[in-house]
Amino acid sequence: MRINQFRHLRIERGVGLREQFRRFCQMGRDKKGIAAVEFALILPFMMLLYLGTAELTYGLMANRKMTLAARTLSDLVAQQNDPTSATPAQITDTKLTTIFAAATAIMSPFSATPLKMAVSSIGFTANTATPPVYTAKTQWTAVSNSGTPRPCSVNLTSVANTAHPSSTTMPAGLFGAGSVIVADVSYDFTPPFSGTIFSWTQSGWGQTAKSSITFTQTTYMKPRSVDNVTYNPTTAVVGRTKCP
Repeated sequence: MRINQFRHLRIERGVGLREQFRRFCQMGRDKKGIAAVEFALILPFMMLLYLGTAELTYGLMANRKMTLAARTLSDLVAQQNDPTSATPAQITDTKLTTIFAAATAIMSPFSATPLKMAVSSIGFTANTATPPVYTAKTQWTAVSNSGTPRPCSVNLTSVANTAHPSSTTMPAGLFGAGSVIVADVSYDFTPPFSGTIFSWTQSGWGQTAKSSITFTQTTYMKPRSVDNVTYNPTTAVVGRTKCP
């Protein structure tokens, strides 16, 4: 009787081992949860792609707005000509304030706080050579929100048309009779998601930590119906200068 009970127990134990082995083999073929594992693996890359696309689009929109603001600034100043005025081509402080406000409004819905603007009239003077050689000098300059003014005391340097703009240079293709209205605009764009990461990255490279990217735009406009748009300040306004 005991022998039969032992043999029965041994058979049951053998069946249990086979069953465990069979279940173990099934686990290798079981694909339940594989989608969740794959999603967990690709989620960081999906988030990076999504946020990167959003950041890029946001930055391109801000850059486009800044470009439109620069074009508007130079264009509105170049249009100044009131035939009924005693000085038809004169721009006043009131008009400059209104034009700066109009250019600033273009940045909406972006913050206008980082927007820095400067508008200047650059006059060209010819010498007696044949053909004449022109020199460029600032006639007047006005800034808004700490923009970079064009210098009054020096002749602006002629550079290639493809050269990067600066406050002390003018493209060679613009040198000629008359004048040119120049708008110099910059905008410090701070990415809403990666600004902090951008700052960390710069710090890691030994650079000064900065969480923003500076966009710049310079536009040139010839006065529409006069040779020069003059500026005669009526009051002392900070950032506005009539050059001697």
